[in-house]
Amino acid sequence: MATRIPVSVIAAVALTGVFGASAADGILVDEVVAVVNRQVITHGEIVREAGLILAEREGERGQTRRLTADFLNQVRELLINQRVLLDEALRMGLPLVTGREVKRLLRGFRQHFSSEEVYMRFLFEHDLTEEDVGDTLARHLRVERLKEKKLRSMPEVDDEAVRRYYDRHRLELGGKSLKIVSEAIRLKLITETRDKALARWVWELRKRSEVKILVDLASDAAGGD
Repeated sequence: MATRIPVSVIAAVALTGVFGASAADGILVDEVVAVVNRQVITHGEIVREAGLILAEREGERGQTRRLTADFLNQVRELLINQRVLLDEALRMGLPLVTGREVKRLLRGFRQHFSSEEVYMRFLFEHDLTEEDVGDTLARHLRVERLKEKKLRSMPEVDDEAVRRYYDRHRLELGGKSLKIVSEAIRLKLITETRDKALARWVWELRKRSEVKILVDLASDAAGGD
């Protein structure tokens, strides 16, 4: 298990040093789970992100799902990758998401809820403001735009690659002619190639970044912490 360094302890020590022991009493500060290029990712941030992801995927039904430690670890990895990619977006000068675009994203997100009351309850339960939701949706969009920009520089799948795949998998394709299945093969190869290229790119960016994982949430759950 990774070394645990609760930010609550760090904050309490700092407050004690400045204001005396009583100043730190009763103050609850979130726990740092990871650090990316000196930017912290907290446990509370991961939980809020998980709630937003489930709302986007499953709407109101997603809010009844239990947040497992494995799922929270997946969200932690997502946030780490996004921090790394956003640093790259800044380096490349990728334009920010506009205020008009954020309003459009918020309108779309609200449609996952059956009423204004349900939406407001979601915000309350996750300790979110609508501005927080807008910032998160804008972050997701900016990351996707960066990925799209990267993918545009990749070469297309040529006819020869399609032919090679067809020759190797002719029986699996039910003996259909190349003309019938060529576009399906091309789409499959494009998807696979792009997924691999993006994964490798993110891995390379992470290698060049300072990434520290301080808490393994799955191990925490198993240990009963």
